[in-house]
Amino acid sequence: MGLKLMKKRLPLYFFVALIAACNASEKDVPALEISVKTDIPAKIIDNTPVTALALGGSIRALKTDADLGNPENAVWREAQEYSMQLGMAPPVHPSINLRYDATAASVPVFLRAATDGNNLYLRMRWADDSENTATSREDFADGAAVQFALGDVATTSFMMGAANGPVNIWYWKAGQPQAQNLAAGGFGSTTRLEPADLNASSMYRSSGEWLVVFSRPLQQSGEHQVALVNDTAHMSFALWQGEQKQRDGLKHVSMGWVELQLADTEPTL
Repeated sequence: MGLKLMKKRLPLYFFVALIAACNASEKDVPALEISVKTDIPAKIIDNTPVTALALGGSIRALKTDADLGNPENAVWREAQEYSMQLGMAPPVHPSINLRYDATAASVPVFLRAATDGNNLYLRMRWADDSENTATSREDFADGAAVQFALGDVATTSFMMGAANGPVNIWYWKAGQPQAQNLAAGGFGSTTRLEPADLNASSMYRSSGEWLVVFSRPLQQSGEHQVALVNDTAHMSFALWQGEQKQRDGLKHVSMGWVELQLADTEPTL
């Protein structure tokens, strides 16, 4: 074949090859693989900055439209988390002296608060190596409580109140279906009140941690029910570790009051 003839036929060869490529079947064309990641991890809540809370300090409640009754609701991440050390409660009864350990280490509790304008939500988180939900002569359930001063904190004892300074207590006990709404005016005077729409939801993480959320409407009538329609309220906290045989007055407590701020003001640390 002469050089001139080859030059004339080259465009024809290219054109035929192009037509063949366009008519190739799908099996001759490599498939384009698109990888879609479906194992996106859940949003982590408890890796936000934590503020140390001292006695006399304050917790500011997050304003939100969300229902935060679920301890794992991701909106909790938006609420400032506070940490506070709880020490062994002073023994107030001879039977407690038999089990009291003055050298017991303090327990840190982590706190968040929120309100949707109708309800107050209080979230407590603390480490616990064991999930104790049974109660018997030998077994003791884990527990947590939030205590509210009903009057002047200057005359209200953080140890279950006093005759002239009663308290309202929200008490959660692992394994129990309903939170208890209580009143007290000193050690040994605890009285159960009507539930008053008080709720508590909880979960135990496999990593060894309890989460408890107390919730109650801000508006509540009845004797010894803490008023949450004002800008502030005063609280203290308690924990019971069932594995350590803690019950009744044998517990970890905050050794005084902190302020809950429901208004849009800067908290005191």
